[in-house]
Amino acid sequence: MKKKLIILVCATIIALPQLGFPQTGVQQEFLSGQKTKYSTKGHPKANGLNISIEYPSNWKSSEGERPHIIQKFTSDASDGLVRMCIIAIKEQPSFMKLFSSDDISQAMFAQETLNELVPEGAIFIKGEPTKYEGQPGAWLIYISQAERAGLRAEMYILQQMFMYSGKLIVLECSVGGLVDSAATVEQEFTRYLPLFQLIGNSIVLHDKWAEPTNVGNNSIMENVLGEYWWITLIISIVLTWGVGLTPPLLIRFAFLRRPISKGWAIGIVVLFWCINIVFFTAIGSKSKTHAALFLVAWASYTILRKGVQKQQAKSENLVA
Repeated sequence: MKKKLIILVCATIIALPQLGFPQTGVQQEFLSGQKTKYSTKGHPKANGLNISIEYPSNWKSSEGERPHIIQKFTSDASDGLVRMCIIAIKEQPSFMKLFSSDDISQAMFAQETLNELVPEGAIFIKGEPTKYEGQPGAWLIYISQAERAGLRAEMYILQQMFMYSGKLIVLECSVGGLVDSAATVEQEFTRYLPLFQLIGNSIVLHDKWAEPTNVGNNSIMENVLGEYWWITLIISIVLTWGVGLTPPLLIRFAFLRRPISKGWAIGIVVLFWCINIVFFTAIGSKSKTHAALFLVAWASYTILRKGVQKQQAKSENLVA
């Protein structure tokens, strides 16, 4: 389903200089080592992530003004054109952590939905799913116009984004200028596009490759079931015991309304134990022992046999 677009991604980025992009002066300078590394380590807006990125040494690095923008990198704008990259990290809403990263990435970075990721009023040009540091993500190109103080500006933007540790990391690189110079803006964006891709390819997730150091600080339940372990535990208990005990409760108190013999009770328990194994395996249970189902089986047997002693005593009294 993936379409072959003009801008090559992923493997193209790695082999960029050999695959048809002319090496401009700014790109050659970057490849020759005229670059500076920036790290988000310890930054209050980084949400605890340590991400490094490289940018041209002759660009200016400054603090981002907006809440999620960590750092801004800008080139000389004496010719009236602004060339800029910003890096931002956005925390997901708490309820999103109940979904797996794979599910979120598949929904967010699907080819058919990429055009929905551009800001309102922007013109989507093209985009494609890809990966950054092995993490699912996407790149997209769009045009945005804005008016301020009576002046209208136009920006061509390459946005590179990916998911990591429940957060959205965004690298946005752009070339902008006045609307009257739109043709020049587009030409300059095309010239800088290979450099923007190299900057995106320089991203390193240091937390991903570092040895885990905080395992001992979490509770046992959090290490096993994750941050929202209590929600997972409640759902697991309700699902396991609810599904497991409903059939024997119905048989004993709704259908037969009397205890059954030991042989029938064992047979029914074994039957439903096998059905439960198949059911919970099918919905993704990772347990190898299914210990909880043995407890459910024991409880089911007790339910099916409940009242058997009273029934026997009543029968003996009738015989006597």
